[in-house]
Amino acid sequence: MDLGFSVYLGEAFDEAYIEKMLNHGFRYIFTSLQIPEDNHELYLTRLKQLAAINAQRAQIIADVNGQTLQKLGLPLNEPEAIRDAGIDIIRLDEAVDITQLADYVEAKHPIMLNASTDAFHILRALSDRAISQENILVAHNYYPRPDTGLDRTFFQHVNERLKGAYPEIQIMAFVPGTQLRGPIYRGLPTLEAHRMYHPLAGAVELEHDLCDIVCIGDSQIDDFLIHQFETYFSLNRVVLRTNLSSDSPYLGIYHNRPDVARDVVRTMEARQTFTEHVSQSHVVERRKGAVTLDNALYGRYMNELQIVRRDLPKDEAVNILGYVDEQDLDCIDMIGSNTAFEFVSIEEESHGHE
Repeated sequence: MDLGFSVYLGEAFDEAYIEKMLNHGFRYIFTSLQIPEDNHELYLTRLKQLAAINAQRAQIIADVNGQTLQKLGLPLNEPEAIRDAGIDIIRLDEAVDITQLADYVEAKHPIMLNASTDAFHILRALSDRAISQENILVAHNYYPRPDTGLDRTFFQHVNERLKGAYPEIQIMAFVPGTQLRGPIYRGLPTLEAHRMYHPLAGAVELEHDLCDIVCIGDSQIDDFLIHQFETYFSLNRVVLRTNLSSDSPYLGIYHNRPDVARDVVRTMEARQTFTEHVSQSHVVERRKGAVTLDNALYGRYMNELQIVRRDLPKDEAVNILGYVDEQDLDCIDMIGSNTAFEFVSIEEESHGHE
């Protein structure tokens, strides 16, 4: 799956952040040319500035409609002007003249359609004209207002229909960030369920729901989240912050067993790695996110290291070592068969990820 992030033309560019995202594997930049509170007269100037910073390292997606394109002097029948403005992919928020659109795509200029609204109508029309899908993408909207994000069942149904009818089509959707964008400041997700959800865990759910590109909708994500994204998508490893001390012997990389338990994540390595006698200590109820170690009362299971997936009662044979930080609880659900995961200490959260 490919990753993208958003840069808004009405805000001052944070060049250090843009560089960081480009250097950590994000290959799409999303921006919008139709935000009501922006000064639209500055759009073309700002676009060129963004293109200069990007230096063709990522594809710049510009969210527009036909009326906006005309006002900015960027009609579909002048693709050179669109390219010169710094736009690689036009994302059409509303339908435009189908003949112009067909000519634009047939000339091998990429476009992105609105997956949540009129994509099927346009795709059928282009298919009737035998236009190749090679340069067509679709993107769902993001939803600033709480309670208006898409239902996941509807989202899955749309994506299944799209992939069934047009298997070459790439689908994009959004997850929220950590620096939220105004004027509402309640996140910019595609799915309502992701509004308060961990962005990486949301991205993995979108991938499972047939998305090819996941984009950060809000203005920024923090350094540690960038590290979590890169580690997961480059190394297939889930990084979990914990309240274990920075000198804890239990920090490090483990793998879940291939036979996935319902209630806990079971590390494959711990019983071979840790061989000392474990006395009973800190035996309490095991809430979701507890990092536990089986004590001597469990006999041959002593030293089994687990993460609790859901609230469980106290077990006299299970010690609580600490807890996965609340910020990363959603990420526990990402751990499947043989999945690698890493415990890090919240005391060292930055880990030099700047």
